[in-house]
Amino acid sequence: MTGHDELALLSQSFDQMADAVAAQQRQLREQGEYIALLLDSTAEAIYGVDTEGICTFVNPACLRILGYANTGDLVGQSIHNLIHHSYADGRPYPKEACRVRLSTRQGQIAHADDEVHWRADGSSFPVEYWSHPMYRDGRLIGAVVTFIDITERKQVEEELRRYREHLEEMVQSRTAELKTVNQELESFAYSVSHDLRAPLRSIDGFSQVLLEDHGEQIDATGRDHLQRVRAATQRMSALIDDLLKLSRLSRATLQPEAVDLSALAQDILNHLHEAEPERPVISQVMPGLLVQGDRGLLQVALENLLGNAWKYSAKTGQARIEFGSTDQDGAPVYFVRDNGAGFDMAHAGKLFGAFQRLHHRDEFEGTGIGLATVQRVIHRHGGRVWAESAIGQGATFFFTLGQPVSVPG
Repeated sequence: MTGHDELALLSQSFDQMADAVAAQQRQLREQGEYIALLLDSTAEAIYGVDTEGICTFVNPACLRILGYANTGDLVGQSIHNLIHHSYADGRPYPKEACRVRLSTRQGQIAHADDEVHWRADGSSFPVEYWSHPMYRDGRLIGAVVTFIDITERKQVEEELRRYREHLEEMVQSRTAELKTVNQELESFAYSVSHDLRAPLRSIDGFSQVLLEDHGEQIDATGRDHLQRVRAATQRMSALIDDLLKLSRLSRATLQPEAVDLSALAQDILNHLHEAEPERPVISQVMPGLLVQGDRGLLQVALENLLGNAWKYSAKTGQARIEFGSTDQDGAPVYFVRDNGAGFDMAHAGKLFGAFQRLHHRDEFEGTGIGLATVQRVIHRHGGRVWAESAIGQGATFFFTLGQPVSVPG
C-alpha cells in the first residue's frame, strides 16, 4: 500500500468517526430537547438547587405558579430566600430548618404538605413538595424539588373540619336532648305503671274477695265473669311489667364481660324443668360457648328464647329443646331449637314486633313482648336475630354476637 492509499484510508476513518460523533451529538441534543419538553410541559412546578441552595433551573410551571416572568428571576438566587423564607403566619423560616436541606446536605428524600411558598407579589399559598437528592459520578451536587399548589385541598379540609365540628356540636346537643327525653320517658313510664297497677290490683283483689267470701251468693255465670276479670287484670299487669322491662333495655348501660352462654342456658333450662317436673322434655346444651357481652341482658334474651321453646313445645309428645352454635362465614351463630308448634314463615316479618303474636292466647299464654325484647338485646350487642320454622315442625331462632373469648386458665 502506497503512502497515498494510507492517507486516503486514514481520512475515511476520520470521516466515519466525525459522522459517529455528530450522530451521538444529535442524539444527545434530541434527548436534551425531549427532556426540556417534558419539564416545560408538566403541570408540576420543578426547580433544582445546588448544595448551597442556589437555584440551578426552573420549569415554566414553577415560574407561572410563583408569578415570575423570567428564568433569570430565580436561577442563580437563593431559592429559600425567595419562596420559602417564612411560615404561613409570617414568622421567619430559618434556612437551617428547611427540609430541602435534608436532600442537598444529607442525600435524603424529603416531603412536606404543611408549609407555604411565597409568590413574587408577596402572597403565600399552601404547597406539597418532594425533594430528591441529585448525584453526579457518585457525588452529591444538589436536589430537584417538585411542588404543587394545594390551596383547594386545604380549603376542602377546612370545610370538612368545620363540618365535623358542627356535627359534633349537633351530636352533643341531640345526646343531651335524648338524655332529657329518656329521663322524662322513665318518669312517665313509672308514673303510668304505678297509676295503672293500683286500680288493677284493686280490681283483681276485690274480684278475689267476691269469689272467696261471697262465691255462694253468685251464680256460675257471675263467678265465670269474675274469673275472666281477674285473668284480664293479671294479663294487663304482666303486659305492663314486660313493657317496662323493654323500655329499660333501651336505656341500660352495657356492662361487657366474658359470659358463658352455655352455663346461662343450662341454668334457665334447669329452672324450667324444676317448675314442671312432670313434663318429659329432652334438653341439650352445647358446652363452652363463651362471648363478650352484658350478662344480665343476655340472660334476659335466653330466658325469652328458651321460655318460648318450652312453652310452644308443651303440646308435643316428646319435646326436645336444643341450645348450640354453628358457623356462618367464619363467625359463630347461636341458636335455640325446639320441635314444638312452629309457625308459618309467611308471618316471620311480624315476629319481633311488640304485641305481635302468631298463636291465639287460648293456645299459648303470652304478652307478645318477649321476642321484641330479644331483638332489642341482640341489637344492642351489635348482632342480629332471625328465625326458621314450619307449622307443626318446631322453630329455630338464630342470633349473632361478638367474637368468642377463650376460656380463662
